[in-house]
Amino acid sequence: MIVRTSYYGVLRVRLDELDHKILEVLRKDSRTPFTEVGRGLGVSDATVHVRVNKMIDEGVITGFTVKVDEEALGKRIHGFVLVNVQPGSLKDVVNGLLEHKEVNEVYEIHGPNDLIIKVEVEGLDELRSLILKVREIPNVETSELFTVFKVWKGNNA
Repeated sequence: MIVRTSYYGVLRVRLDELDHKILEVLRKDSRTPFTEVGRGLGVSDATVHVRVNKMIDEGVITGFTVKVDEEALGKRIHGFVLVNVQPGSLKDVVNGLLEHKEVNEVYEIHGPNDLIIKVEVEGLDELRSLILKVREIPNVETSELFTVFKVWKGNNA
């Protein structure tokens, strides 16, 4: 059983071994046809379809995604930015960050920093420009950039 908390309380979702196996296949490639998933697990595609729809309805599956080779699109420089914000301003800062197309992911974290942001840009000039824009967002106290040299494990490794 998976227990998740939400703003409305605790949600209990029961998943059996087959559900977990279906999720494992779809995590690797969400485009895998249900017929192929079913064949690999020894069940019908209809069973897979029903199980996936159940997991969508219960909020276990929240969406399907596409992995993009950002380098093929010209995004050759990757980095992470640690950001500290003034207390009570987190949502406003996040909304300011989301306005920038170079910001791919934003995570709220606990520790000496409030946010960690994944960025992908074409070159150093674009990276510098983005960092300057991040620093200009109202209520951003500090930022620190970590540039990625090589991805050893990840979506595009």
